[in-house]
Amino acid sequence: MKEIIYQFSKHNARNAQHVQFATDVLNAVPEETATAQGFASQRAVLATAAADELDCFQPDKAYLGTPEIESTDRRRDTVFLFYKAIANAYADYCPDADKQQAGATVAFAFREAGKASELDYASETAVLSDLVGKLGEDPYAAALAEIGLSDAPTVIAEANDAFNAVYLKRSAEERDRKLGATMKTLRPVTDDAFNELAKAINALYAANELVTKDAEKSAALEKVIDDVNAIVVRFRKTISTASPASEEEEPAE
Repeated sequence: MKEIIYQFSKHNARNAQHVQFATDVLNAVPEETATAQGFASQRAVLATAAADELDCFQPDKAYLGTPEIESTDRRRDTVFLFYKAIANAYADYCPDADKQQAGATVAFAFREAGKASELDYASETAVLSDLVGKLGEDPYAAALAEIGLSDAPTVIAEANDAFNAVYLKRSAEERDRKLGATMKTLRPVTDDAFNELAKAINALYAANELVTKDAEKSAALEKVIDDVNAIVVRFRKTISTASPASEEEEPAE
């Protein structure tokens, strides 16, 4: 009596081989057949496990939001440097003594912020937040009004906040990747799902051969068994001389 071979070790398979094995098994067991023959739930469990494993094996190396992070960072750099340059221009060249003094006052605040646009992301966020706080209070607020730059704290804050919102979203993605599942934890789930699928198909086939004797069902199940066993035989041959999968094979965090 035919049956799917499932009682064999899959430990020596490399991650790529293991992912491909699960994918090939799913292709050999069409969803329509699983539904018609009564083992759709077992196939669905394997499909979910295989998808999770594939996602882990081929994670997004880059972050989708990286271009947005870079563009919002350039925006806040530009805003910071723009107002800094205007303050310095008033401080250095304005012919009006009051405005020149006001420019010098504002320029001092920007000078205290240092080379904010050259800092790392988090440090720049903190420095600009501090600058915004200072510019919103006297003597800086009054000096900004004197040279027509009262909007500076608001514009700088908006640019800084826009960047930080995107950056926090990226940080959440980094957290999820760091704390996510690994191939080491996912492979046993896939193995168990495959074993349960094989057992279900074997049981249905045996029951039909011994009791129901439905020729159409027998033909459908035999095809699945033969197709899966062809994959199993090839897989076992492939991994028979392979070294055990190592930790280094797991995707970088």
